Amino acid sequence: MLALGPSANHKVTGLTLAERGRRVAVRAGIPADRVHVVRSAADLASARAAATAATAALVVLDASDHVIAAQLIDPLRPGEPGTRLAYRDGAYVSALRADGADASAVWDALTANLDDRTASIAATLAATAEKVPVNERARHPARTRDELRAADRWQFELVNKKLDSFLCVYFYRPLARPLTRLLLPTPITPNMITFVSAALSIVGCIIAAYPDWRSHVIGMGVLLAGGIIDCNDGEVARLRLEGSTLGGWLDAIGDDLARLALILAVGLHIAPRYPDLPISINAIMAIVLGATLLTLGLIYWYCIFVIKSSNNQDYTNVLGVGPGQKSATRSIGRIISDWGMQIVRRDFIDLAAFVLALVNLPEVIAVGLALGGIVGLIVVIPTHIKIVRSRAVARTT
Repeated sequence: MLALGPSANHKVTGLTLAERGRRVAVRAGIPADRVHVVRSAADLASARAAATAATAALVVLDASDHVIAAQLIDPLRPGEPGTRLAYRDGAYVSALRADGADASAVWDALTANLDDRTASIAATLAATAEKVPVNERARHPARTRDELRAADRWQFELVNKKLDSFLCVYFYRPLARPLTRLLLPTPITPNMITFVSAALSIVGCIIAAYPDWRSHVIGMGVLLAGGIIDCNDGEVARLRLEGSTLGGWLDAIGDDLARLALILAVGLHIAPRYPDLPISINAIMAIVLGATLLTLGLIYWYCIFVIKSSNNQDYTNVLGVGPGQKSATRSIGRIISDWGMQIVRRDFIDLAAFVLALVNLPEVIAVGLALGGIVGLIVVIPTHIKIVRSRAVARTT
C-alpha cells in the first residue's frame, strides 16, 4: 500500500487516504498482517524483506493522493495467478497484481524509482501484463481542497442502498446526513449507533404507550428519531468500511424490535378508549403481535438458511416486488405490490405513526399494523412452503 507524501494523510469521510487503502486491501481478502503501508524508501525495503519469497505474489495499490475503493482492486482478482494492471481511459491507474518474475520486476522498479513509480511500473509490465479496465468508482483524486470536497461528495454517493425505500432516500437520509458527518471522525462504531437507535425506539414506544395525547406524541417523536438514527449506522459503516455480518444482524433485529414495541405501544395507548368492545384492543394487538412474530421468524429462516444474508430486506428478492426490484411490465397489480412493500417498511410506519399521533388518530395506525401483520402472514406462509418444497426437490435431484 503506497502512501507517499503529505496527501496520504488527507482525510475523506473519516479516514486518511492511507488507512482507507489499507482497509480496502483487507476487505478484498488480503490478510491484514500482509498489508504493508509504504511511506518511504525504508518502508519499501522492509516490506520487500517481509515478503515470503522474492517471487511471491504482489498486489500494489497507490493511495498517496487518491481515495481508492474496492472497484480498484476487485477487478485485479488478487487471489488468482497472473499479472494484471488496472487501466482507466487508456492509462495505468496505480494498481496491479503480479507474481513470479513480474513481481520481482515490480519490486526492482519501485526500489529504483519510487518517485516516478507510475510510469516506471507501466513500462516494466507493458509487455507481459493483462490490462484490466476499472470503472469510475475505482478511485478519486484527493490532493487539493477542491478535490477533497469533490471526493467527499463522491463518497457520499455510497450511502443510498438499492433496497432503500422512497422515504428513506428523500426523507430519512437527508435528515440523518448531518449526524453522519459528525460521527465519521469519532471513534463511535456503527454497532454503537445501532444500539442507540434501538434504545431510542423502545424508549419512545414505552412513552407512547401512556393513554394521554401528549405522551403518545412525544413517544412517537422519539421513535421517529430512532428511525432517523437507524440510517446513521449503515452510512458510517459504508463510508468507513466497517460493515460486518454482526452489524447487519444487529440492525435488522433493532428494526424488528421497534416494530414489535410499536404494536404493543399502540395497543396499550388506545385500549382505554374502547373498554366495552367484545374483544379487547389488547387481545387484538396480541394476535397481531403473534402474527408479526411468525412472519419475522419465517423471514429470518430464509435469510439465515437459504441466502445466508444478515439483511432481512433481501426477502424482497424472493417476492420480486418492492424497492430494488425491476420488472419489464408495470401493471396496476405490480405498482400496488411495489408500493405495498414500501408501506410495510419501518420508514413509512414510524412516520405515519408520528403524524397520526399528532392528529390524535392512533386507531388508524393500529388498523394498519393489524392489516400488515395479517397480510404479511398470508404472503409469507405460502412463499415459505414453496421455498421448503423447492429445497426438498433440490436435495433429491
